[in-house]
Amino acid sequence: MIPSPLVRSCPPRDSLTAGGESVGEQGCSRSRETTEHRVSTATDNQLTPVSAVHDAHLAHPAENRVVRVAWGALGTASLAFGLIGVVVPGWPTTIFLIIAAAAYARSSQRMYDRILANPVFGPHVRRFRETGGMPMRAKVIALALMWPFVAFSLVFAIPGAMHWAQALVLVLALVGSAYILSRPTDRGDDAV
Repeated sequence: MIPSPLVRSCPPRDSLTAGGESVGEQGCSRSRETTEHRVSTATDNQLTPVSAVHDAHLAHPAENRVVRVAWGALGTASLAFGLIGVVVPGWPTTIFLIIAAAAYARSSQRMYDRILANPVFGPHVRRFRETGGMPMRAKVIALALMWPFVAFSLVFAIPGAMHWAQALVLVLALVGSAYILSRPTDRGDDAV
């Protein structure tokens, strides 16, 4: 049985000594340039770097507060668009939650964890963040729902005189389709 890692966090930056090393908690080493977190397993007291454990869901917030706030704002806007997709038929949901998770991974561990903890969309977002792949069923449903709306837009919704708008919709649909088809097929769980 593989023991679960327990992450030890480094002390605040204020506790750095003049030499650049942190003081305080055992197992944490931080210089002014880098932060190295270490983990301990339940069966032994040996410390190993987190990178050896490979936690793909550890947020790496931006150092600059303005950048961190910008990532948080993008995450919140994407989350709002994703929530609209829950109630509006045809509006994508999961892709906005994937974008929100990526943005929160650069701004807030708490918000990133909340997206991954969602019982409906969390497993899909987690799997995409880990593998970059999509289940075959999700690819088929995405394309099957996207193209009828594109066809409706091209034929009925966009006036014939607006050729630039029709071309834009068609190009964006082709780019979206190419992206979906370029994703590796995740065969681990074929649920949407």
